[in-house]
Amino acid sequence: MLAEFFALPLKMLALATGALGFSTGAFTEAAISGQAQTAALIIAFLAGVSEMLGQSVILVINRVALYRFLASLAFTGFTYVFTALAWALSAITVAPLTRLGVLTPNEIAGVIGVVSLAFAPRLLGVFSIAPYFGQALGNILEAFALALAVFGLHAGFGLPLAAAAFCGGAGWVLSYAVRSYLGHLLAKPLRRVRVLVSGSALEKSPQQILDDLARRLKLEDNA
Repeated sequence: MLAEFFALPLKMLALATGALGFSTGAFTEAAISGQAQTAALIIAFLAGVSEMLGQSVILVINRVALYRFLASLAFTGFTYVFTALAWALSAITVAPLTRLGVLTPNEIAGVIGVVSLAFAPRLLGVFSIAPYFGQALGNILEAFALALAVFGLHAGFGLPLAAAAFCGGAGWVLSYAVRSYLGHLLAKPLRRVRVLVSGSALEKSPQQILDDLARRLKLEDNA
């Protein structure tokens, strides 16, 4: 029973480590195994949790209650799962233009698994709190995830790299456009939901908070 309890976490660790190392086996497994696909979706969720942990200084500064803090982590995790699904479904939309053709239900689940596993670099999102290079790190992790999605489609489905790049890249562009449009359209409702979940407007970024703190300390030194 203990082995069963640790089976999924160990599978997630193996898949995430393999993905970060551009392992063909990890992405092939994500393309064909239901257990691996579940683990990949959880990895995408944890990537969102990691990024929110990186922003947790905002929650601490705003004295957010523990249950709201945990709710904020979960909320961000689910937004990452939604992002992974949007990216995968966008890739599926353009798949008929490649050698994949029209996908079967199992292949659709496989694409979702591969794209979700590509979020493994975002598990390092906790370091986005770092001043000055935190935003640059986020951009690097995003590019890393895109490269893994392309590689995963190539490794998991046998697509030529050019076709995998088209499918993964076009999927990313389509999902980004949809997310940007929905984000603009639903900006106010989403802000209300965020405030409802966290109990705070969370208007300042970690960098702004650190800059304010440095400014305050400098004023105190000059006083």
